[in-house]
Amino acid sequence: MPEKELKPLKLETPEKFKDFLRVLWDELYWANFYYDIFKEAGRLCKECEEAVKFSPVFWHFTLLAHCQSALVYLHRVYDQNKQSFNLHRFLLTVREEQEIFGSKAVRERRQGDPHANRLIRTIGALDPVQLDRDIEFSSNKNPKVENLNRWRDRVTFHKDERELFRTTPFEQEYPRPFAHIEELLRGGFEILNPYLQYFDTTRFDKGLRDWKDMKFVFEALMHHPDVVRMGRHS
Repeated sequence: MPEKELKPLKLETPEKFKDFLRVLWDELYWANFYYDIFKEAGRLCKECEEAVKFSPVFWHFTLLAHCQSALVYLHRVYDQNKQSFNLHRFLLTVREEQEIFGSKAVRERRQGDPHANRLIRTIGALDPVQLDRDIEFSSNKNPKVENLNRWRDRVTFHKDERELFRTTPFEQEYPRPFAHIEELLRGGFEILNPYLQYFDTTRFDKGLRDWKDMKFVFEALMHHPDVVRMGRHS
């Protein structure tokens, strides 16, 4: 995939930085949310395997839909389009605007917080070496990101004319990016929170999950007359 020259975002005010970060966090949050549904529903499908056998097509495509929804959000986070808002351009902006992370600027933003000085000392200064690693991780130099973007550009978001009549399936040449979702999610979260801490000593949270509604569906499924009948005859 040819390299595209991405440039930093325009940071009109330092406060805009947190807005940029919040947008990216929301994209990752929802990618993670759909992927968590996929994992929990998959686990319950195995746990209730005998009941799921009565509607395998429905459950197969339900799981697939949640996994693909997670991918759509990840496509946006790791997009390499030079006109899009993405993680890579965000990090280029961090490198371009490092003065906003200085301890004096952070103290001004945290005025009135009695714990600010302790937090600033604990968090430490922005690490330019780690920043370079994060920039590389979020770019097509990372083979997993490159593969994600190859699928985005040629299959998921666009019907590339090169793929219309290929003799071998695309996934045979390029593995489906499903296997990399977890690593790209984890990497994205691990990247974003430190820069928020450097900026104003705060953190975002991925949130808690409560799957009572999903468990209710599977419990009801286990009490379906056909499932009960099958259990009596097994």
